Amino acid sequence: MGSTDIQLLQRRVRRTYELARLRRALVGVLPIVVVTAIVALLASRPAPPLTFGLATALMGAMMLWHGRDPQKAFLPGVIAGLVPLALALGTGALHTCGTANCSFLCIPACVLGGVVAGMAVSGVSLQRRAGPWFWVSASGLALLTGAMGCACMGASGVVGLGMGFGAGIVPGLLRRAFGKKDS
Repeated sequence: MGSTDIQLLQRRVRRTYELARLRRALVGVLPIVVVTAIVALLASRPAPPLTFGLATALMGAMMLWHGRDPQKAFLPGVIAGLVPLALALGTGALHTCGTANCSFLCIPACVLGGVVAGMAVSGVSLQRRAGPWFWVSASGLALLTGAMGCACMGASGVVGLGMGFGAGIVPGLLRRAFGKKDS
């Protein structure tokens, strides 16, 4: 076998390996696709959940395909994001959205969901002694998942989610930065 044959074989093996990883990643995001479809059916305006759902599925597939910390952050990020998503859908089901009702019920639900999601990501990250890529990946996926529900209220719902998430994750970041180091 010549060196070009070995190089060709190595490229073929590598391509097969990467395609298998990509297939696994696409299968891994199928639950996100199902959740996105359900949310779009339940939402009064289906375009925002579909947009954020597509972004969530793409980011999730990239995380699962990449591996390492982003892959480990996939499930905690999605689960944390389901809290604000469920709260937004629950309050949206309680009333017909209007300016006064949404600012009284839905937006506070998004903020509260964001706080819980931020605390969840922070807690899992601290427990696993995860690196920065885990924090960033889990946070991004949690925010995108929660935004599927909060975007139905417009930009104010997504901003509320982000503010709540920031408030929930800051204590964990401070603990990581200034906390006691294990010897």
